[in-house]
Amino acid sequence: MDKRAWIATTVFAVVILALGVVLFSPEEQAEGQRSRATSAVIEGTEVDLSFKMGGSIEMIAVEEGDEVKAGQLLATLNSEELLTKKAQAEAAYHLAQVKLEQAKQGVALTDSSSSAQVEQAQAVVEAAKAQLAANEKGAREEEIAQLTAKQQAAKTAMEIAQVNLERMQKLFAEGAVSKASLEEAQIKFEQAQAEFKAVDEQLKMAKSGSRQEEIDAARAQLEQAQAAYEQAVAGRDQVALKQLDVQSAEAAVRQAKGALDEVLAYLDNTRLTAPVDGIVKSVNVHKGELVSQGFTVLTLQAKTENYAKFYVDEFALGDLQTGESVKLFVPALGKEVEGKVASIAPSADFAVKKATQQLGERDIRSFAVKVTVSDPALRPGLTVEWRLEGADAQ
Repeated sequence: MDKRAWIATTVFAVVILALGVVLFSPEEQAEGQRSRATSAVIEGTEVDLSFKMGGSIEMIAVEEGDEVKAGQLLATLNSEELLTKKAQAEAAYHLAQVKLEQAKQGVALTDSSSSAQVEQAQAVVEAAKAQLAANEKGAREEEIAQLTAKQQAAKTAMEIAQVNLERMQKLFAEGAVSKASLEEAQIKFEQAQAEFKAVDEQLKMAKSGSRQEEIDAARAQLEQAQAAYEQAVAGRDQVALKQLDVQSAEAAVRQAKGALDEVLAYLDNTRLTAPVDGIVKSVNVHKGELVSQGFTVLTLQAKTENYAKFYVDEFALGDLQTGESVKLFVPALGKEVEGKVASIAPSADFAVKKATQQLGERDIRSFAVKVTVSDPALRPGLTVEWRLEGADAQ
């Protein structure tokens, strides 16, 4: 071979080797990777629905493929036993409320009765003081006239109290009034009667004059009246005891209300409603079937929140940012739809291309990119393609 042929052969070999290095270098292969579109499958959010308690299926209101709205009733459990417990809880709650009202009335009546007794005892004390003073000093004509008028007024008040007492006794016998009302009428009558007797005695003594023994008797009567007054004042402690009864009744009402609320919560748990708008993907039970707590009764495919998860190689990732709008192509529909980058994986998942040790290549890693879509025409399972814009600039 002459020198010129050898030089031509050498130059040709060098050119071929250079082209091979360029064509098969990792960068050139990555450039090819960047120019290809990546594909993914539309995925949707599935919601498995179950009852919070076990029981027998009473009704299934939907079928597979039905569209449902959030809050729509889907299924119910048999609730006859709970309805019976609800009636019992409502009755117990009502009874507790009645007892509370009775306890409050008891406080009011005890307070009123105690106040009346104190006032009555105080009136007797004042009358006894006046009687003693009249016995000690004697009475003048104008005092006698005043006592006469006072006696007449006390008598009238006593007669009215007696008539009211007799009426209350009759109503109590017929069951029309409570025992507390009868006792209050009795106390008022006794108070009026005591006042009348005290005034009557004062008038008699004023007219007849007082002897020493009468003065001594009046003084003893005053002492008795003062002792009765002190006892009546001490009796007001019963009001505090009645108030404790009210607090106990209030606690019973709260307890009964809690039991009723618990039954109502269980009843609410016998109703299965849709948490989101969607399509019934599957119905896993039949009417009359016994299911346990947490068993999946229905599965909904949410109408929103569809997405596609692409695996984008590190060279094609570029300056892609979360929240960026992108264009996707749907081969089955023959059109482009808009998507939004929801998330980009912080680390690579797997190698798109394995390295060839003989050529000195390296693995090309990929990152999961989640793209959400809102087009109503897109259904889970459809294939979408995404060609990254500006990838060649990397």
